[in-house]
Amino acid sequence: MSETGIFEIIAEWKIRRLKQLKSLDDIDLVKRWILYSLGLEETAQEIYLYLEKMGSSTSTEIAKALNISPNTARKYLDDLHTVGLTDYIGREYHLTYDSLSKAIELILIPRLTDTLKTIARIARETIDRRKIGIETLLADERYGRKEVLKFFSSMRITRKMVEIWYRFGKKVVIKSFGKLSFEKDIDPQMAEEVIDSIESYGPVYISPQLYSILSYKFKSIGSLELIE
Repeated sequence: MSETGIFEIIAEWKIRRLKQLKSLDDIDLVKRWILYSLGLEETAQEIYLYLEKMGSSTSTEIAKALNISPNTARKYLDDLHTVGLTDYIGREYHLTYDSLSKAIELILIPRLTDTLKTIARIARETIDRRKIGIETLLADERYGRKEVLKFFSSMRITRKMVEIWYRFGKKVVIKSFGKLSFEKDIDPQMAEEVIDSIESYGPVYISPQLYSILSYKFKSIGSLELIE
């Protein structure tokens, strides 16, 4: 499925890994190497160098000086602004810093870092939580001490899950609407400590030893099978 019309792009970066220049004596060439590494094409490079020379300028003045349309000038000024190299006051554009390295370190890197952290957070809080299940959710202390966990399909409570709950001092309420099973090697005392209650509306498979400890915590409508 095409992303066109589904995702709204707010900012876009293109970072290139270039072969290092053999000589760093030509300062203008080094500047162009840096700008091209940041995904900026030749026209954007020309605008940067023009602003560096003039101090500040409007998009109309830039367009006239470089023999391009005002819309083209604004497009490349937006590219320069996205990577943190230019800013504007009213209609006039200027460089954010006289130093390229400062602009990269103080504006571009934090922007990229924040964007990547946002992407990672969304991945962690949605995809990873569903894929890994409870383990990711319960190992995260930000969610507080008590968890209400609902499962609408088959769920297997493992020894590792219980150990994670215990380690982080969790109290867990389990609500299962599908098949619910417990691994045989779960420590009954540890499970009693961390599991607050269990509501089951589907079949439950549990060892006699574990059930004898947790039976008073159960509210079960589905069938119960004790497995050795």
